[in-house]
Amino acid sequence: MSSSTTYLFIKWMIPVAIVWGLSYPLTKLITYYSSPMIVSVVRVAIASVFFIILGRGLSVGVKQFINGLFNFVGLLTFLNLGVYFSSNPGLVAVMIYTQPLFILLIEMFMGTRVKIKGIIGIILGVIGVTASAFLSFDLGLLFGILGGIVWAIGTVYYRRNLVKENLVKLNAFMSITSLPILLLLTPLGYHFSLSVINIGLLIALGLIAQVGGFYFWFNAVKYLGSVKASSGSLLVPIMAYVLSFAFFREIPTPIQIIGSAITLIGVYLTMTS
Repeated sequence: MSSSTTYLFIKWMIPVAIVWGLSYPLTKLITYYSSPMIVSVVRVAIASVFFIILGRGLSVGVKQFINGLFNFVGLLTFLNLGVYFSSNPGLVAVMIYTQPLFILLIEMFMGTRVKIKGIIGIILGVIGVTASAFLSFDLGLLFGILGGIVWAIGTVYYRRNLVKENLVKLNAFMSITSLPILLLLTPLGYHFSLSVINIGLLIALGLIAQVGGFYFWFNAVKYLGSVKASSGSLLVPIMAYVLSFAFFREIPTPIQIIGSAITLIGVYLTMTS
């Protein structure tokens, strides 16, 4: 891996792993007080305010709207439907990270050449992330996989159509156009507790996961490419394990430890391909 690629990986992918890894223990805390779809609405609402103020304008267009449908509405909807229908919401989040495999398939179908080493790396990474999930597969996890597919389509779509757009203005437009659609889905599994703790956690999650996460993520795709950025995103569930232990003293199971090790190997192979 060249020094420039290493620098870009550290600059954009490590922050992605940290902020999105942190979002899982935060979400676990918040779901004691709010239903998953409420969490999605608040995340996007906070992102809307932040990006509109910061960008002082919008990147408007049909392609931008389509990008928002994939990366905001589709991803968050399938993720939260998965949480709603699954007995283990954490495993649904893990299934989202089958995304790199679908990106690889889409890119190859569209003519992108990927070296064998890179293909092996992504396959190993996906196997590592999903190892524990397949032991208790249910309808919720199926929605998680659909979320991974939608996210993959959105990532490739952004890379091929909108990579030159102003990221802040693009996120602002995607947020405000996604919010009404997500509001229509809030009755699913609705519950909400009005408290200072709940409001504070929701705001923190919105700033960390939606504002910080997507800003770092789209820059990673822009500078590293969709395949390498998606491979690097497999570090997120590993970081989630570490931060969950810090929050709740939850020790990963042996298969999760093994899966994480396989994921790291896969990320390394893809990044050095």
